[in-house]
Amino acid sequence: MTLLIKAYRLLHQALSIRIWLAGIVVILLILLLALTVNNAREKEMVDLFSRQQLASAQNASVRLTEIFSQVEKNIVLFSFFDPNGKKLTQEDYWKMEVLYPVWENAIKAVLVFDANEKIRFILPQGALSAVDLASHFRAVKFQRGQYLNLALSDKLPKNSLPQKQDWYLIWGYPIWRYNNTFAGAWMVSFSLASLMEEGEKQIKDNQLGDLWLLNQQGQVLLHPHSSFIGKNIADLAKDNQGGKILFPSDSGRHLDAKVLQRNNKMQRSVIAYSPLRIAGNTWYVLVTAPYSRVIAPVRTTFLYTLFSALILILVIVVVGIYFAFREGKRWRIREERARHKEREDWQEKLLREKKTIDGIIEGSPIPTFVINNEHKVILWNRACIELTGYTAEEMLGTENHYKPFYSVQRPVIADLIINRDVEGLSKYYGSKKAKQSDKVLGAYEATDHFENLNGRSRELYFLAAPIYDEEGHIIAAIETLQDISREQELTRSLQEYAETLQNELAENIELRREIEGLYNYLQSIVKSLPDRIYELDKDGIVNFVSAGMKKSQREFKGKHFLDFVAPEIQEFLTARWEDAKRGIYRPYEIEATAKDGRKVNLLITTTPVVGTDHYILVQRDITEFKNLEKKLYNSEKLAALGQLSAGIAHEVRNPLSSIKMSLQILEKRMNPEGNDLKRFKIAQKEVEHLEELVNNVLVFAKPMDPKIVSVDLGKVLEQAVALTEKAISDKKLDVKLEIQEIPQVSGDTAMLTDAFLNIIRNAVEAVEDQGAIRIFARSIGSQPPAVLVVVDDNGCGIDEQDMPHLFNPFFTRKKYGTGLGLSQVLKIVEVHSGKLEIISEKDKGTKVCITLPCSEGQHASGDQKINDNGS
Repeated sequence: MTLLIKAYRLLHQALSIRIWLAGIVVILLILLLALTVNNAREKEMVDLFSRQQLASAQNASVRLTEIFSQVEKNIVLFSFFDPNGKKLTQEDYWKMEVLYPVWENAIKAVLVFDANEKIRFILPQGALSAVDLASHFRAVKFQRGQYLNLALSDKLPKNSLPQKQDWYLIWGYPIWRYNNTFAGAWMVSFSLASLMEEGEKQIKDNQLGDLWLLNQQGQVLLHPHSSFIGKNIADLAKDNQGGKILFPSDSGRHLDAKVLQRNNKMQRSVIAYSPLRIAGNTWYVLVTAPYSRVIAPVRTTFLYTLFSALILILVIVVVGIYFAFREGKRWRIREERARHKEREDWQEKLLREKKTIDGIIEGSPIPTFVINNEHKVILWNRACIELTGYTAEEMLGTENHYKPFYSVQRPVIADLIINRDVEGLSKYYGSKKAKQSDKVLGAYEATDHFENLNGRSRELYFLAAPIYDEEGHIIAAIETLQDISREQELTRSLQEYAETLQNELAENIELRREIEGLYNYLQSIVKSLPDRIYELDKDGIVNFVSAGMKKSQREFKGKHFLDFVAPEIQEFLTARWEDAKRGIYRPYEIEATAKDGRKVNLLITTTPVVGTDHYILVQRDITEFKNLEKKLYNSEKLAALGQLSAGIAHEVRNPLSSIKMSLQILEKRMNPEGNDLKRFKIAQKEVEHLEELVNNVLVFAKPMDPKIVSVDLGKVLEQAVALTEKAISDKKLDVKLEIQEIPQVSGDTAMLTDAFLNIIRNAVEAVEDQGAIRIFARSIGSQPPAVLVVVDDNGCGIDEQDMPHLFNPFFTRKKYGTGLGLSQVLKIVEVHSGKLEIISEKDKGTKVCITLPCSEGQHASGDQKINDNGS
C-alpha cells in the first residue's frame, strides 16, 4: 500500500506540473497571437497613413505646380512690355496686377530691370523686396535664360539663426528685343513660407506630419526646424539599411526610413514624397511623420486589450484553482475509500497467491528450500527431499539445512544473502565459481561437487535470491539446487572432442598453408616460363591462361580458343585440335601477326591433362630461332659461294692478266686505227671490268681481320667524299657534309673508308645531274654511346620488291655492277658491331643509316663542320 500511495502522489504531482505547464503554454500562445495580430494591424495602419501622406504630398505638389506655371506664363506675358524709356501710369499698373490674381500673398515684389541694371517699376506699386534682387539680376544677365534660386532676407540680423519666413524664392526672366538684344529682366520674389503655408496647414490639420521642400540637388528649402534648412537630404534621412534614399523624378512614393531629429538622433519615420517641376528643374515635396506617432493609436488599443486579457486570464486561473482544489479534495476522499477496499482485496489475493506459490514450489521438480531472516527453514519441497534424503519434518523450523551438504555447520548462499555478507561468499565459495547472477536481480550462484550426497556422487548448481517486503527489506531467501552431474560429464566430453577438433583443424591449416605455398611456387614457375600455357576443356573452351598476356584472364576464360585465332589459320588449327582429341600430339608451327604488325613464328604443343578430359596447349615463340636458322643457312650458303667464287676468281685472274698484257702488246705493235682501235679499247675495258669483278670476289671471299684503333669518322667521311670528287664534279651535284661534335669510334680506318666510299658512290650513281646528297654524323644518346651516320640522296630510289635482296651477293640492277658492294658494306659494319639500315622509296630517294659504337673513354672530336661540294 505504501508503494501505491507514493505512486499516487508522484502521479498527482506530475499531473499538477503538466497542468501548470499547459496553462503557461496557452498564455504564451495567446500573447504570441496577440502580438502577431497587433503587428499586422500596425503594418495596415502604416500603409494607410503612408497613402494619405502621399496624397497630401501630391496635392501640395499639384498646387505649387499650378502656381509656378501661372507665374511663369504671366512673366512671359510681362516680358513683352518694354520698360525702357516709358513711365507706367496707374492704369498700366492696374492692367498688370490683373494678370496675377492667383499669386495672392506669395509674391512679395516684382521688379523690372533694364539692361543697365536700373529699376524701371515695381509691382505691387510701392512694394519693396526683402532681398537684394540686383545680384540675382546680374546672374540672369550672365546666364541669359530663366533663373531660379533661394535667398535669405537682407533684414536678417547677423549671427542669428534664419527662420523659414526669412527664406525667399527668386525667379528671373530676361527681356529680349526683336534684334535679340538683351533689354532687361523681370525679377519676382516669393515668400517661401507664404507659398507653402496652405499645404503645410492642411497637412498639420490632418496630423500627417511635417512638410519639407527639396531642390533638385537634394538641398532642404523648407523644414519645420530652421537649423536644417540648407542641409542636404542625404545627411537628414537614410533608408532602414543606412543607405542613401533615391528620389525618382517620374512619380512619388512612400517608404519607411530613418530621419535625423533636433537631438541629432535618428528616428524611424514614414516618408511620402512627390516631384514638383518648376522652371525646368525637379523639386520634391516631402511629408514625414515619426513611426511611433503613426502606430500610436493601434499600440494603445493593443496595450489596453492585452491588459484586459491578462486580467481575464488571471481571474480564470484563480477560479480554476479554487474549483480544482474543491474537486481534488473530493477526489482524494473517494480515492482513500477505494484504496481501503483495494487493500482488503489485495490482502485476500496475496493469501491466495501465497498458497499458490507454496503449491508451485512444493510441486516443482527443482529442489528448493526457503529460510527466513532468522535462518530457519520455512519451506523444503519434495524435490529437495528426493535429492538430499532429508524430510520436511526434519528441516522445517530448524537451522539444519546445511546438514545434507556439509559435515560441519556452515552458511549456505541463502544464509549469506540474509546476512548481506558478500565477502563470506568469497570465503566459503571462492573456488567454486561463485558470482552474482546475470539473470536474477540480487541473486548469487555457485557450483560444488559432493562425493556422497544421498548415496551418490553429484555436481550441484546453487542459485539463491532474496525475498523483500513492501518496504524493500529482506525477509527471507530462496535457494534452488540443480543436479548438473550429467551436464558436467557432457561438458568434459565436449571439451575433449573440441580439443580433438582443434588439433585436426591446426593440422588442416598447416596442410593448407603447405599446399598454398606449393601452389604459389608452381604459379611463380608457370608465370616465369617464357612459353604461354592454355588449359582447355574437351570442347576447346579456355579455362586458364598463364601470366604474361596483355589481355587479362577474364577476357579469355569461357571463350573458345579459335575466337583468338586469325581466320586464315583457323582451319589448320581445327584439324590439329581434332588430331589431339584422337590422341595424336605432334608439335606444329604457325605464323601469326602481332599487334605491331610483326610476323612471329609460334610452336604449338598439345598434351592431355592426366585423369581428365582437358588439354594443355603450350605456345612458344620461335621467331628468333627461325631468324637464326635463316642466318645460319645464308651464312653457310654465302661461305660455300665465297669459296666457289674465290676458286673461280683465282683460276680466272691469271688468264685475264695474260689477255690484258697481250692486248697492250698487240696495240703497240699493230697501231690499229678506226674500228680496229675501237675494238681494242672495248676488249681492254671488258678485261678491266672482269679484273674488278675478280678483285671484288676475292675481297668478299677473304676473311676479314680488322685492325681496331680509335677512328675519327669526320676524317673518314671527308676522305670518302674526296675519292668520289670527280664523279661529283661530272654530275654537278650538291653534296653537303655535316659533322656535329661526335666522339671517336673503334674500328679499322681502311675498312670504314671502303664502306662509306661504296655507299657514297652508290648515292652518286643513283642521283641525276645537279642532284643533292646530304651526309651528316651525330652522337646519339644510347647505351652504350654510339655515332649515327646518314647518307641521304634524292635519286631514283629502290623498288620495294628489291629491298629484301639488297645484301645478297651478286644482286644488282646496274649495267656493270658486281652486286658485292652492299654485301661487303654489311660485312664491314657487322665486323665493327654496328647496324646498317636502308630506307628507300621508288623515285623519292634513298637514306642509308649506319650506327657504330664509340671508343671507350673518348670525347667529341671537334666542333661541327659543314662542307659543300659540287657546282
